[in-house]
Amino acid sequence: MHPRPIDSTRETPAARSEIEAYFPDGGIRAWLTVLGGFLAFVATLGFLTGGSVFQSYYASTALPKENPSTISWIGSVQVWGCYFFGLWSGRLSDRYGPTLPLSVGTFLMVFGNMMSSLATEFYQVLLSQGFCLSIGMGLAFTPTLAVQSQWFLRRRGFVVAAVMSGQNLTYFTLLTGVIWPVLTNKLLNEKGFSLHWTLRIIAFMQLALMVAATLLIQPRFARSRERELLPLRRYFTDKRTVLFTFALLIMNLGIYIPWFFITPYAMQWGTSPSLAFYDAAILNAGGFFGCYALGLIADSGFGFLNALTLTCVACGVVGFAWISATSVPGIIVWALAYGLLSGAIQAIFSPCLSLLAPSPEVLGSWNGICITINSFAVLGTGPIAGRLLENTGRTNYLPMQVFTGVTMITAGVLFGATRFWISCEPE
Repeated sequence: MHPRPIDSTRETPAARSEIEAYFPDGGIRAWLTVLGGFLAFVATLGFLTGGSVFQSYYASTALPKENPSTISWIGSVQVWGCYFFGLWSGRLSDRYGPTLPLSVGTFLMVFGNMMSSLATEFYQVLLSQGFCLSIGMGLAFTPTLAVQSQWFLRRRGFVVAAVMSGQNLTYFTLLTGVIWPVLTNKLLNEKGFSLHWTLRIIAFMQLALMVAATLLIQPRFARSRERELLPLRRYFTDKRTVLFTFALLIMNLGIYIPWFFITPYAMQWGTSPSLAFYDAAILNAGGFFGCYALGLIADSGFGFLNALTLTCVACGVVGFAWISATSVPGIIVWALAYGLLSGAIQAIFSPCLSLLAPSPEVLGSWNGICITINSFAVLGTGPIAGRLLENTGRTNYLPMQVFTGVTMITAGVLFGATRFWISCEPE
């Protein structure tokens, strides 16, 4: 049996079903759904990219009695919850449409930040800005991502990239002085606003963004009539999907480490605190452009899994190159390169997973199961990297850098194995 090209839309059951169902790949409702998804990502994952500002403020001002590793659990829980609750939000979206999970998610996001504005103790902040906010984000995240694949097939890579670039825009627009990180930094540290009012202003902005997103995002397919609560058996008996999920799990153990630690690393090598803050912005700006670049490449005929495999390996190589980034200009160049590749990877995994789904009607569930499993890798990233750094007395980033490179290259090899497995399947 000779391997055959894959990643074309005719090569998997889901892809063949998609062609039969016909995807418009455009139209006013489709593009409004993309716009709604973009706004939702600005309000959800985009907010998380500004978490370093809260981390610093809590440690220095609001919660000075708590050590930084304890405070870091707030951000870790936010990211974990955003992924973990995808299991249920994806199924809710399949059965009842995206409006229900988006509406509930909007309420919990706003309620979480409002309650956090009243908090005075660590556990109160953890419950409100950690758990409540993250549940709301998790309910919005998966339906927003999965519904795009109902409208687009040939442009799917570009469209998902456009939606996910909302998270990077929050730092990219840092260069012009708007959105979460700079807004938070200016309100807290420059304009003299209290933490309480800063959080309330953010909550109202999230409310406006999410109301617009909920109204704009529309499903294309009829609600699923399947009685199965979750297609877990089908998911875990599909060996290709299991291998892909495992590869994604390994990838998520390492991909976010530089995003968490680029600022303190830059400061250790002589970068001023203000410029180190912009190193994080540069990394995210790279991610903004990387999302679009890889999406267009994948759509051009190169293939989603092919693009994901090569980009993941390249990201691992750049992860090892982090070791040699020991000057102010070198760190800036490295941050831009890593941002381009890691941002591209985050934009392409959902289209890859959608090609493995058995039918378009379960795209939400398929994405939700995968994202929920990967939430545990995301939750462990910060503590693992922090422990590797603490073992060196917080002076040597080498173990963390090696871990980043190894996980990314290993994941790339596993993605390549998934691609080869599918290519060897009979017509």
